[in-house]
Order: sequence, then structure tokens, then C-alpha cells
Amino acid sequence: MRRIACFAFTSLLFLACTTSNPVKTDSGTGDSSVLPPGTKAAKSEYCSMCSPAAMCTSAKPIDACCVCTQQPKFELERATGLVYYSAPNNDKTIDLGCLDTPKAQGAPQMITVDGYVKLFSSGNDSLGVKIEIFQEGANGALGAPVGTPVITAMSDTCLMPKPTLLMNCPVDGCCFRHFTYANVPTETPLIIKTSDASGSQKWAELYDYDIYFANGAMPYYEPSSVAATDLNTVASAAGGFTIKSDRGLLAGEVHDCADVRLSGAMVNTDVPPEGDMFYFGENESNPLPDKSRGPAGQGTSKLGLFGALNYPTGKPVRISATGLYKGQTIIVGTYTVQVFPGAVTALSLRGRRPWQK
Repeated sequence: MRRIACFAFTSLLFLACTTSNPVKTDSGTGDSSVLPPGTKAAKSEYCSMCSPAAMCTSAKPIDACCVCTQQPKFELERATGLVYYSAPNNDKTIDLGCLDTPKAQGAPQMITVDGYVKLFSSGNDSLGVKIEIFQEGANGALGAPVGTPVITAMSDTCLMPKPTLLMNCPVDGCCFRHFTYANVPTETPLIIKTSDASGSQKWAELYDYDIYFANGAMPYYEPSSVAATDLNTVASAAGGFTIKSDRGLLAGEVHDCADVRLSGAMVNTDVPPEGDMFYFGENESNPLPDKSRGPAGQGTSKLGLFGALNYPTGKPVRISATGLYKGQTIIVGTYTVQVFPGAVTALSLRGRRPWQK
């Protein structure tokens, strides 16, 4: 199945650690013992060089690669029954192998990437979307541009059969426009930006982090385009917030090492947003924040989606996700990004990448 870039309203360096206090649970009911502030998340020894986290509190006691996260209360589970990033053959076995042994990073080669530009929620045709690719700079900064930007046009074919998953798609389906992008390096951390080619602000600016094409893998990707109206819809559903033009938004998904979405993950950042981190509900056709998931300690739903609003721009933002795995609190992923004024920074945590030492 073609791989689709998830939207997310979301690279981190890392803090050491193995927890010596595995969480005791009651077999998944969520009644776990309380952990002391500063409890280290397991499987994070590779990020021992990051700056120490601020003093963790009883509300956010887990020290996960220099980010304090809320204590997870439910065992991680792989998503099944979804269109995108779902467990193949409903296989519930979580793949965490890359956390201990990431794939080796090879020598870069130049490739041509192709795919279809998908829609996050609103709109019915990803026409007029500008696609730009950048290398990832130090501390999540936007690095050198890659290749030549492309713009989806009427001459570009639609993905067939036309997708009908999204609630706002017409009866005959949405048009995800095809694109090709030449001179893209493999084995390199990349950022894919989508924006409005006409300047009409139909499409919001979206910076998609943690993009990586391995040597020998299919050079195919489906970046997201986000209607500008979706930003206010999500902000309102998250608690009546207003998008600030000088601040940035964060969205993302939590996946395992085989790129399958995970429920039950708790996410936080080392730079505080306005309000708390929120998690989306389970409606894949119309993803919206579910305010009940954060306070209850449920974390991500089977969509794996999280988000936060109005971050200060121009500084690195470290993101970490933790979860319960066989009763032990572990780190699921960590990355450092940056946010941009009035734009969305998207990040899919996919375990530990080759360059994360």
C-alpha cells in the first residue's frame, strides 16, 4: 500500500536512561502506580548528550530525553482497521527494534521522488500546492534547499480510485494530485514544505519533518496539504484558542519502528505552548482534538495524532513520546524541530532514526 504522510499539526536530541522502576499496572485498566518526578524512560540511552530537562513534576514525572511527559497509564497498542499507517494483517506485535539498534546510515544518492499530495481534512483537490524540499539543519533549522520546487497543476493526474475517506470529499472522491521531484538525496534528514502557490492563502504552510529515503527503498511519498481554515477549526476544538500569526503550531503522530500508528502514547515538548498538548479522537475521516484524552492519561488514540498551539518561533523545540510497554515506561520517539510564524510543523515519530546516536 502506498505510504501517506500524515498530517499532524509536528528533531529532538536525547536524554539517557533506563528506568529502574518499571510501572506496575493492573493489566491495562489504567490504574498504575505513581512514579516519582524524574523517573527515566527506558530505551533512551542513545540521547544522553541532550541538555537536562527542567525539574519534572508529579503531573509530568517522566524524564524522556530531556522532556518531562505525563505518566502513561495504558499499554501501547498498534492501530488496526485504518486506511493509513495501520497494522498489516491486524498484527498487534509492536516493533521497537530500532530503539536499541537503528538502521545504518548509508552514503547519499540522488533520486527522483514521486507521489500524490493528499489533503488533511478540508478541500477536495490538492491543486495549486507548492512543494519544496530542504535538508534538515542543526537543531531542527531549515537547511539548504533541495532540487527545484514543483507546483501541482491541472495537468497532474489524480490518485485513482479517488479517495473518499475524508468527510469533506465529494461523492466521486477527492483529487490528490500527482507530483515528481528530482535531485533528492537519500540517507539524509529532510523537511518537505507545502504551501499555497498562488499566495491566496488557501493552503497553510506546512513543514513536515523526519522525512528520510533509504537507499534501495521506493522513492515514494505523499505529503499533506492543509487548508488554512483547518487551523482555526482545530484550535477551536482544542479549547477555543486563537491562532497567533507570530507563533507556530505543532502536530504529529506516534508510530512504531515499522511505521504503524500507536495509541496510548504521552507526548510533550521542552518549550511550552499555549495550553496543554492535546490528542485527536479516532475519526480518521474528520480528525479533531479530543480534550478528554489528555487529563485522563489516555494519550494518543489509534490515529496516533497529537498537537499543540502557539509556540514561540526561532528556537529548537524538543518533542518526546513515552508509553507503557509490557508494564515498563519507555521512550517511543524523540526529535527536534522548529516552528514558523503562522505555519504548522508536522512530525511523525518513527522510532529512532539512523542519525540519532
